[in-house]
Amino acid sequence: MDIIQDKCILYESQKGAEQGLQVGIHWDDVPTLLYFKSGQYNLTINMVEHEISDECFAFINAGDLYKLESLGDETGEEFAIPVDLAGIQFREDNPVQLRLLRPLMEGKLHFPDFITVSDLGFLMVLHIVNDIIQRYHEEGRKQGSIAGSCRYTLETVANQLILKSELLKLIGKLDAFGLLREVDPAAEEDRQVKVIKDSVNYIREHYHEKIYIHDLSQLTDLNEQYFIRFFGSVIGISPLEYINRYRIQRAAELLRTTDKHAYEIAEACGFHNIGNFIKIFRSIIGVTPHRYRKNFGIEVKD
Repeated sequence: MDIIQDKCILYESQKGAEQGLQVGIHWDDVPTLLYFKSGQYNLTINMVEHEISDECFAFINAGDLYKLESLGDETGEEFAIPVDLAGIQFREDNPVQLRLLRPLMEGKLHFPDFITVSDLGFLMVLHIVNDIIQRYHEEGRKQGSIAGSCRYTLETVANQLILKSELLKLIGKLDAFGLLREVDPAAEEDRQVKVIKDSVNYIREHYHEKIYIHDLSQLTDLNEQYFIRFFGSVIGISPLEYINRYRIQRAAELLRTTDKHAYEIAEACGFHNIGNFIKIFRSIIGVTPHRYRKNFGIEVKD
């Protein structure tokens, strides 16, 4: 029973980095454990802001809408560990599966929101997390820095197995300390969180088509002007700018991984005017698509 390799990841923001940590608002399909070792941060979870200045742990449950940014002049030390529940499952009739893992997978059990130094169980979690971080540092493959953080991956079966055991130990200890919490099955997702998720999902699914703000406002049952203001206040940019940024993100990926013509990529990503595509690409990425592709050593057909 292997852990999915793509989920064997550690994200690390190190003290003294030139660029502050900036994680734009999003959500993941797996829970994430955040360890704030030092520094000051603003963490927003499901529209609620938390200012963090002391060492602590935060758990982002699957589907939670969140964003994170460092505060102050210097970046502290922060670590993010995805908890791949799908990779640590047991047989369906196993008591651990029935009592803990399946409820966590189904969202009937949630991890605690925060564990601070004064909370029972903090030292236990700290010991496990430090072991995980040490393994990534000693055995993992470090990849380039982006958005103020670097990424480590574990690629051998042995290391993935050890990580799996550490995650199981973490869940077991949290349960032993009574830190896992049951979720009310009748509770509905927050209306404001749903508005953002529905609109972002629509953009991601239809970015290659024409998208009208009117369609997004109708989708979310909001007045168009209110939707624009609300989206901007949560995401930090307007719906139109988010659409363009997402399209450019997809285009940059195609420029790096294919040898398609720029006009083909532009059309595939929802730009029907090559001049407009180049202009927007340059304003967001800082270089033209042609130069961007050359920087990655891709043979250019454009």
